[in-house]
Amino acid sequence: MRTIVGILVVLLAGVASGAPPQTMDFSSGVPADYFTLETAGSVRVSAVGNTQVMVVSDATACFQDVKVKPSAKYTLKLESAFTGAVESIEENPRFEIFTRLGQSGPHLPSREMRFYDAAGKPVGRSILCAMPFKNQRTYQDVFHTPSDAATVRISVASGIGVELVLSRLDITETKDEEALNVNPSFQLGPYNYSGWQNISAGGQLIQRDGKTIFDTKYGSTGQMIPLPEPGTYAFSAKATSNGYNSVVIVRVYDAQGKELMQTSTRRYGPPTYFVLPRDAAYASFLVYSCLLEEVRLLRVGDENAIESLREK
Repeated sequence: MRTIVGILVVLLAGVASGAPPQTMDFSSGVPADYFTLETAGSVRVSAVGNTQVMVVSDATACFQDVKVKPSAKYTLKLESAFTGAVESIEENPRFEIFTRLGQSGPHLPSREMRFYDAAGKPVGRSILCAMPFKNQRTYQDVFHTPSDAATVRISVASGIGVELVLSRLDITETKDEEALNVNPSFQLGPYNYSGWQNISAGGQLIQRDGKTIFDTKYGSTGQMIPLPEPGTYAFSAKATSNGYNSVVIVRVYDAQGKELMQTSTRRYGPPTYFVLPRDAAYASFLVYSCLLEEVRLLRVGDENAIESLREK
């Protein structure tokens, strides 16, 4: 499996972390420039107006592997549209459910990211999302790579009876969001659940006063957040209670996924401080009955910092 090297167009000298963005602009080249040899035959070159695009029909196509850093925050942007005698979110607003992590259907396009270590062994959880908009749209995923990731393999599936039209793909290290978790203030908009993996029944992103907020309902779970080092951490939430037992919980795990501790708050606004237990590697949020405007997790100092922070 070849790693994309020669076809990458470096748009910037680097982002805050020093890694350049990696871009596939499908307005030039042939499928074999971008896709694996095994799947490039299922992709054809076409045109939308005067612009060249890549088209996948009734097939799954896999991009050549892209190198990534372990335990890093990345953003994937994929610009696409589709045609076919199938429903889309423009025609059926209930298809909003297909904007959530892990949701897809046989007659909808989808994108998937799988991670591999330096030896080519699969690591971590894959990230799968449908692409339910027929009209041209830039899908955006913000995510953490696993602690032992060396490459990411991105694939797209057209769906049955669908022609998926691809215009551009970008993958970059994410700029600082002033939080360890991704999409902390739901700034990516009403159809982007980056950072959340299990949404409670009835839960969804909604618009209020021009702002996207998360109606969590009873028990929505965030994705795993890598913890960079030991020390004192703080989490805070801007939220309104919205039902029984409203609470924001942080769960902390070791590298094998064993839960080590929990801490929580029902005071929405002030930070809650805690010290990581030994062997802590990841954290995740669990939120009950909140209209959640923002939630953030940060490292704020070494283990001794907690006493002075609590005195403030």
